[in-house]
Amino acid sequence: MRIGIAADHGGFILKGLIVATLQKTGYEFTDFGATELNPDDDYPDFVIPMARAVAEGKLDRGVAICSSGVGASIVANKVNGVRAALIHDDYSAHQGVEDDDMNIICLGSFVIGYEQAWDLVRTFLSATFSGAKRHRRRLAKVAALERKGGITMKENPLLKLESYGQSIWLDFIRRGMLSSGEMARMIKEDGLGGVTSNPAIFEKAIAETGDYDDAIRTLACAGKSVAEIYDELVVEDIRLTADLFRPLYDRTEGKDGFISLEVSPHLAHDTAGTLTEARRLWQRVNRPNVMIKVPGTLEGLPAISQLIGEGINVNVTLLFGLPRYRAVAEAYIDGLEEAAAQKRPLKSVASVASFFLSRIDVLIDALVEKKVVEGGPVADLAGSLRGKVAIASARMAYQMWKEIFAGERFQRLAASSAHPQRVLWASTSTKNPAYSDVKYVEALIGPQTVNTLPLETLSAYREHGNPASRLEEGTAEARHCLERLAKVGIDLDAVTQQLENEGVEKFVKPFDSLMKTLEQKRSAAQG
Repeated sequence: MRIGIAADHGGFILKGLIVATLQKTGYEFTDFGATELNPDDDYPDFVIPMARAVAEGKLDRGVAICSSGVGASIVANKVNGVRAALIHDDYSAHQGVEDDDMNIICLGSFVIGYEQAWDLVRTFLSATFSGAKRHRRRLAKVAALERKGGITMKENPLLKLESYGQSIWLDFIRRGMLSSGEMARMIKEDGLGGVTSNPAIFEKAIAETGDYDDAIRTLACAGKSVAEIYDELVVEDIRLTADLFRPLYDRTEGKDGFISLEVSPHLAHDTAGTLTEARRLWQRVNRPNVMIKVPGTLEGLPAISQLIGEGINVNVTLLFGLPRYRAVAEAYIDGLEEAAAQKRPLKSVASVASFFLSRIDVLIDALVEKKVVEGGPVADLAGSLRGKVAIASARMAYQMWKEIFAGERFQRLAASSAHPQRVLWASTSTKNPAYSDVKYVEALIGPQTVNTLPLETLSAYREHGNPASRLEEGTAEARHCLERLAKVGIDLDAVTQQLENEGVEKFVKPFDSLMKTLEQKRSAAQG
């Protein structure tokens, strides 16, 4: 469990004692200050950053302290998604979590002493939300009121994206979001259209939270292997999420409402292994609105065609380059043609092609900066390309999408109710702090697209997004941008191949790390 703690001068001494006890008892925590005793400091300066971290899912629980606890409680509850309460009795410390999903406890250092304060914190941290239907219903009403007090549902920029033909998916999953009703709230209030997962996301969810510990102990004591435990945990999350999105899937007639599950990243260059694992996961989850994620490597292409031909939905992941994107779109159509030849209903087959964005700019910007530093005749031209290549590539991919799916070959399949394979914008969190935190959302809004956002980017767009159809703005400039890249001596195809190789490795490492974590937890449970 990830904990945050914050206090002003009034709670400074008590915070220090609780921090020492958290360290001694092995809790993972972040101290938001104050770091020194200053009688002129203000509690909002410390409590608000912590409260935001809790609301954004970076922390699981928070402890806020001032002299009475009242000020800390007032300011914490100004942050949407925070459920803070002033607690000075044991019953409320656990009941507030069990019934009301309280995520920040507020204490008054002038009201209670250290021993009672620590007892309350320990009780608060050990309590879990019951998830009872009546409590979820009440919390949903609180969340609705919260939206009206800040950004109303009509004003929520995320909700406006649908009118431009774009579906917003969440690039994150965690069991606590499912049991608490948070995911259901996001479907209703943010217009969430789906969820994507990957090994890094599950590694973070399982290794860094206590959401799965009881299930891991139960499975370990039942004699399950590490691989079986992983499978059980992940499949359960995917099924629960698929069921949450099933009404949307049905209402849109299979156009939206999907949850994606990735095959093992170790199979990225193994066609036969990918096919076997994808079929197994498809049957294991047994939901029509699941997509199996298959890397868009050269070895992945024949697997994509084969799986689509068998009626298995596919999310093609780790796409960086335009030539590979074209090959993926054609592989999808190959699969549809095979499905049609086998008399399979095409209407029930769906796919997205996930085009990764921010990683392109991270690598290209470094190469561009080197050209600028070296000077010479291309330095100014190179400098003009900073932060532009990813969006230019995405815009050209969309033009390619229009050409392919307006073509005669796909239109014959569309006559039999086939869906086009939508382009999905992935890796949309801004890595460079000099760029807008919604850079990879604003520029790429357009018809029949999906944008999958991590929690931080989703929250940022909810707060200050400005929706408009911009995907086809500057298409000529996008083309010229890629041409200028070649002129300064940067090989985009080589860059995207490097990114693909690195992308596979970036999923392999957290996957292997998660297996080690599960082995440790399994061993501990078995004694």
